[in-house]
Amino acid sequence: MHSTHIISLCFLVAVFLCQTDAFSLQVPPDRASTPRVRPRPTPDPSPSYSPKRQTAVILNTNARSVSPALVPVFESVFGPENVFLTTTAKEAKRAVDTIVSEKYSLVVPVGGVVGCRVSCGLFAGKRRKMRRIKKVLDELKEVGETISKEGEDACHTIEMPIMEVTQHFKDDLPQKKGDLCFFAGIGFDSLMLNDFKRIKAWAARTGFLKRTLSSVTGYCVALVVKTLPKCVMYKSHKIQVELTTRDDDTIWIDHRRGDFAELAVKHKKALPTDKDISNQGVCADELRPGKLLFSGTTGILAAGTSPFYGGGMRLFPYARLTTDKMHLRLGRINPLVGALNIPKIFEGSYREKSDSGFGCIDFVGDDFEVEVKSEQDEKGFPFQHSGESVGSLERFRLRVIKEKIKFVSLLERRLVVDT
Repeated sequence: MHSTHIISLCFLVAVFLCQTDAFSLQVPPDRASTPRVRPRPTPDPSPSYSPKRQTAVILNTNARSVSPALVPVFESVFGPENVFLTTTAKEAKRAVDTIVSEKYSLVVPVGGVVGCRVSCGLFAGKRRKMRRIKKVLDELKEVGETISKEGEDACHTIEMPIMEVTQHFKDDLPQKKGDLCFFAGIGFDSLMLNDFKRIKAWAARTGFLKRTLSSVTGYCVALVVKTLPKCVMYKSHKIQVELTTRDDDTIWIDHRRGDFAELAVKHKKALPTDKDISNQGVCADELRPGKLLFSGTTGILAAGTSPFYGGGMRLFPYARLTTDKMHLRLGRINPLVGALNIPKIFEGSYREKSDSGFGCIDFVGDDFEVEVKSEQDEKGFPFQHSGESVGSLERFRLRVIKEKIKFVSLLERRLVVDT
């Protein structure tokens, strides 16, 4: 697997776990890259995927909730050899390489996830917090042991599709591999993340309030000092986009008719395959053009294969209507309307039902392409995936890949027979 995929996988899993009941991940066997620096036993060359070890933990030491006091707690439960401390992307990649090569049954990525969920409580004492943390870890260890002995069918597992973000231009053939993530997009949020990235870099360079400006406070400073002024003075949050799809089964969700779904592409036409393109030797964009879904102004264009966007916001309520597609949303509502409907937006229940306003346009499909035009920046518009700013883009593609990631859910299975 491409190294960028490995690194993206570590981060996106931690982000996703923050928003769901799932704590664990079974890593697909074909995700291995290069061996870890520290010597380890040679993995079984057999192609079959039979777990050797039980549970591995990846601790992201950059997260504030992952304090030094938590490390010995994890090591006491899972064993020091199964706890991987990562600070840089390179260390995260090495940890994943080792986990894949040694065929762990279960992986628990922690980027403040477990700390946030089990050490909550304003007046809870330190000992009480640690007891609650250890209780959750013991439960996770038991899940890992169960999977190792009885297989994944013994637990309630869910499969999550993952999408690939590809940055490319029309003359960029063959298309390069992209980054893997659960959600990505452009708009007001990516603009703020880009401003935060610049403020954090400035603080690191000057040393001025470095720790403060690298935290949530830095987001607030970026919002007030840079993002809001740009939006008010230059309307930087309004983006001209052209959205197309290569998925003939893409559906549009009509809020006005009670979430009525209809095909977004009315006239189906067989599109040429990659083999056809290579045989004819012409540009893929000429042979395989996308079908236009939208062309105009929007404040946000984002897509996700998980309902949650971050911070508990259920921005993609239709993401799991199918098992192998993503939910792409165009947010065009007035910022004041958005502010007044924040509770509904977070809950995922907001619907824009005006006859012709189309303040919120939702599509469900597996392959979208976006062309961006920003008047303020000739290079495109700031883009983010997994909550991280990754620069400005003029054109990008979002597609669901075939491989899925398996999570272990701690919720009860669906009721089938009521006794």
